[in-house]
Amino acid sequence: IHLDSPMQTHMTARQAATRSAEVLRSFVRMTQYARENGVRAVIIAGDLFDGDRVRERTVDAVLDAMQKTPEVDYLYLPGNHDEAAGAFCDRELPENLKLFGDSWRTYCYEDAAVSGVVLSEDREEIYERLPHVDGCVNLVTLHGQAGTSCGKDQINLKLLQNRGIDYLALGHLHTYSLQKLDETGAFCYSGCLEGRGFDEAGEKGFVLLDINEGRLDRKFIKCSQREIVVKECDITGLTSTSQIADCVLQSVSDIPDSACVKVILTGDTPEDAVKDTVFIAETINSKFYFSKLVDKTH
Repeated sequence: IHLDSPMQTHMTARQAATRSAEVLRSFVRMTQYARENGVRAVIIAGDLFDGDRVRERTVDAVLDAMQKTPEVDYLYLPGNHDEAAGAFCDRELPENLKLFGDSWRTYCYEDAAVSGVVLSEDREEIYERLPHVDGCVNLVTLHGQAGTSCGKDQINLKLLQNRGIDYLALGHLHTYSLQKLDETGAFCYSGCLEGRGFDEAGEKGFVLLDINEGRLDRKFIKCSQREIVVKECDITGLTSTSQIADCVLQSVSDIPDSACVKVILTGDTPEDAVKDTVFIAETINSKFYFSKLVDKTH
C-alpha cells in the first residue's frame, strides 16, 4: 500500500501530495468496503507504510479507520518497507489490529485459519514449522519475491508445495497475479491499492476471499481512485505535428480525464517530418491529471 510514499519523481509537489492523500483514502475506502460487505478479516501482506516517511496524521487515519470497523480484524504482516517506519511505536493499538512476527502465528475464524511469519535471512527451517489447522481452509501470508530461494524477502515456493495451503496471500510485488501453487492451492499477489508510477500501471485493488463450507472463491475488486495507463501510439508515416497530436489524442480518447497517462510514440517517421514533442506533450497534459510523453520512433 505504501502510505506516505513521496511520489515526486515526475509530479509537482502539489500533485504528489494529492496522490499521497488518495492512497490513504483508498485504504480507508477498503476498510469501509470490508464493513459494508461482512468481511471478517483483512490480510495486509506487508508494506503498509513506505519506509521512515510516515506522518503522524497518516498513522492516526489508519488507526481511526480500524477502530471504526471493530467487526473486522486487520492481520498485519510487516514488509521490508515497514521496518524503518516504526509507525505504531508508542501507540495504543486497537484490539482488531493483529500482528505477525518472526515466528509463525495463526488466527482462526470459524472454518478458516490464517497463518503468517516475517521471513529473515537463513531461515529455511521456518518452512518446516508451517502451521496447519485440520478442518479449516488454510490461508498463509508472506512478504517477498516468490521463487526457489530462502532468505529475507525471498519465498521458496517449493518448500510450501503439498503442505495443505489452500491460498497463499503474498505481498511485495505491485501487480495482481494469481498462479497455481500445487494441485489444490494457489498463490496470489493482490498488488497495490493505487499505482504510484508508470511502472505500476493497470487495474489496482484487492482480492476478496469468500469461504463457505470448505470452498474458497476468489475475486479481484478494483479499488483505485485513479488509473495509471501506459499507451503506445504508432505514428508511422505522419509528417506534421498536428497529425501526430491528433493521432495521440485519438489513441487516448477512451481514457478517463482523471488518469495519469504515459504515451509512447512508436513507428517510423520521415527524416523531414515536423514533430514538436513539447507541443504534443502539452496537448495531452491539458487533458489528464498527469501525463508524460516518450518518443521511441525511428
